[in-house]
Amino acid sequence: MRDMTRTNLDDTIAAISTPLGEGGIGIVRISGKNALRIADKIFISKDGKKPSQFKTYTVHYGHIVDNKCNRKSKGPFIIDEVILTVMRSPRSYTREDVVEINCHSGIVPLRKTLELVLENGGRLAEPGEFTKRAFLNGRIDAVQAESVLEIIKAKTELSLRAANNNLRGRLSEKISKIRNGLLDVYARLEAEINFPEEEDVVNKKVKYSIVKRLCSISEKMKEMLDSAREVKILRQGVRTVICGSPNVGKSSLMNALLKESRSIVTHIPGTTRDTIEEIVNIKGVPLILVDTAGITSSIKDPATKEGVKRSLQSIRDADLILLVLDSSRKLNKEDIKIMEELKDRDLIIVLNKIDLKRGLNFRDVRRFLPGRLTVRVSALKLLGIEDLESEIYNFIFKGKAPSPDLVSLSNARQCEALQRSMEEVNLAIEGLDENKSVPIDCISIYIRSAIEEIDRITGGNVTEEMLDTIFSEFCIGK
Repeated sequence: MRDMTRTNLDDTIAAISTPLGEGGIGIVRISGKNALRIADKIFISKDGKKPSQFKTYTVHYGHIVDNKCNRKSKGPFIIDEVILTVMRSPRSYTREDVVEINCHSGIVPLRKTLELVLENGGRLAEPGEFTKRAFLNGRIDAVQAESVLEIIKAKTELSLRAANNNLRGRLSEKISKIRNGLLDVYARLEAEINFPEEEDVVNKKVKYSIVKRLCSISEKMKEMLDSAREVKILRQGVRTVICGSPNVGKSSLMNALLKESRSIVTHIPGTTRDTIEEIVNIKGVPLILVDTAGITSSIKDPATKEGVKRSLQSIRDADLILLVLDSSRKLNKEDIKIMEELKDRDLIIVLNKIDLKRGLNFRDVRRFLPGRLTVRVSALKLLGIEDLESEIYNFIFKGKAPSPDLVSLSNARQCEALQRSMEEVNLAIEGLDENKSVPIDCISIYIRSAIEEIDRITGGNVTEEMLDTIFSEFCIGK
């Protein structure tokens, strides 16, 4: 049952739905039972008709006016020349009457238009309240509501596709199939409780069938949790730290991957004294590239000391490390120290400066980092950069590219609920073991709890706290 105790659906809400600033168009959105009545008071159309007379899904030219302005000129004071769109209930984003006013994008006309809406009976919307109403009015479920935010935050085409798949309800369909399977098991258990052949004992044939069904459900849950890692990567990006000793070409490598001169490059060791972060799209995957100061024990000044400290912290926080070595010289003590520190970390060895005469004995590198993926490049000459990008992509996805039709859980809330549900299912499977003597009603309770956790994902078992969690990151106009 959806809890609406703190959400007043009788209010008509309004907000500016586009970023403030100078631009071509800015939108003021109104939703609620009085949306058209409010629009009647502030909009004058070219043909003299009022918005309440307009058909749904129609667009009209006119002006936003302030009828209360006392001015010497005749007629109302014109605020802006606008295009007004009407979408009547229930075929709108919120399933309420919705009016969208396309103004000229500027702080004054947008704010003045919004002020007129509020003066005439509207209320300023809370963050995400338009989407929350779409959820509460049954147009979308919680998973689809969260996918709206995923679309807004998408950094690459792949992450956008994944979010759109969820918005279309494909994840909800997968979850619904799992829920229906659990309901079927629950019904069969309840039948055994109410009409047992022997007290507290499940018929062996029925038990085998139930265990088989639960094992299949548990496996599907595990697959969904495993695939959630891919979505997390597409959504949040991979924090990739470029590290190494001074003057091995870390900044040149960052510039080569970014395809622009972001980091300062000189022949002087120690040019980079602080971490520099940029986002780059590698084959659809957002990489948060971090260029670090050269790690050295020869600390000469406080700035260098602080730079090394920040570099070490960045390495600890990294999802992936690109260890850059200078292939034109032998390993020095700084290189060896870094490799010893990184022996247990996920990393790719980047042998830089292959355009110069080779001076590095790679067997020395293998002694410290055996079996690690190695890519040869010249960051300055842009040699081997495409190969490095391909290896980074393959490394992240373990050689298996994500499907364009990827459907998966997209955030921690969904993953935690499914994890708890799977744990309940596994407890039921364990309890049905022939060597166990767990009563049927306990098994039934496990399954019922698993269903309740599934309902938390889609919003069938929603609380106000859950709503606050889902919509807390939304902007006011969405």
